[in-house]
Amino acid sequence: MEWYDFNLYGLASALVFGPLFFGSSSTGATLASFATFAVGFAARPVGGIVFGHIGDRVGRKYVLLVTMLVMGLSTALVGMLPTHAMIGVGAPILLIVLRIAQGIAVGGEFAGATLLTVENAPPGRRGLYGAIPAMGTGAGFVLASAVFGLISLLPEDAFLQWGWRIPFLLSFGLVIFGVWARRGIEETPVFAELEEQDDKVRFPLLHTLRTQPGAVVRTMGITVSGFVWGYLIQAFTLAYATSTLDIPKSTLLWAIALAATLEIGAIPLWGLVSDKIGRRKTVALGLLATAAFVHPFFQLLETRSTPLVFLAYVIAMPICKDMVFGPQAALVAEQFDAKVRFSGVSTGREIGGALFGGTAPFIGTALHASTGSTAPVALYVVAGCVVTLVAVFTGRETARD
Repeated sequence: MEWYDFNLYGLASALVFGPLFFGSSSTGATLASFATFAVGFAARPVGGIVFGHIGDRVGRKYVLLVTMLVMGLSTALVGMLPTHAMIGVGAPILLIVLRIAQGIAVGGEFAGATLLTVENAPPGRRGLYGAIPAMGTGAGFVLASAVFGLISLLPEDAFLQWGWRIPFLLSFGLVIFGVWARRGIEETPVFAELEEQDDKVRFPLLHTLRTQPGAVVRTMGITVSGFVWGYLIQAFTLAYATSTLDIPKSTLLWAIALAATLEIGAIPLWGLVSDKIGRRKTVALGLLATAAFVHPFFQLLETRSTPLVFLAYVIAMPICKDMVFGPQAALVAEQFDAKVRFSGVSTGREIGGALFGGTAPFIGTALHASTGSTAPVALYVVAGCVVTLVAVFTGRETARD
């Protein structure tokens, strides 16, 4: 449900926010729309620091209730915003405020959800257990893409006037169900033991930066490839394929929805594989596959053939991206001691998201606009793969610990 909300904004920033909130369908408006997309990522480290402290001091469960409320309400309110035609410059300002709230909420979400499962995992199964909540990224994107795909079938005028609001307003119902579901979650045995022994750190983030700074930097590096490749696929390629290649919005949304559906099974599969052969081998194979496929991916889109467009996304997401992403939750959790794990994971990962995730669609659009080619975008993805490869192999293999 969190990722339905967060990904919904990414789809809308590629397809409708430019003309609605910035008054134009030009490349400049698209860049401005992607800039608001990046603002959410800039806010994620704030959420990571705040909720990391709460998660290490108060508990994992409490954080997940708060993040669900903030995310759901922020998303629903986006669907009620006046547009640029109604109130002028106030429209993008309100949009940015709500995007910041989304970013703060998701900054504590990933660490909290994955630590609940990783810290409950039996021996030799942390990769699989950590990948289970990560399945929500695929499931949330399926739901967001499917809803947006259905709404995009409306006539263009109706879609731009009121249809785009429906997916956001649906979040009101999702947040009620999500908060109800999370009320029954129990704390992890690891955190319960810290409380029982009174072994919690007063300032977890400061302790982490003083004792494990390398782990924080490594966590940032581990996330780079997934953030760059993932958000180029989910945001930049939508704008590029609709505006430059004239591929229908509905075709792209359904292609991504199919790929994201396959991700629901692929993410835990790659997590399980990392339990068997190790995190470093699994991630390295995914990085090599991504670097090798990024140029053919754009070539498949350029054919404008619906089956080949579907094939491009099916290879790019559940195979290339998720071979790197599936083991990530366990890999980053294994970098830190239990008493500072929430702060370490959320801070390192969300700073990586701010630097490399939210900026990816903006950079991709700028590279393509300045050169008229997708080759620089492909090189950008390869560079991200190199950074992640270095980060993974500068640390030790943790799957057997």
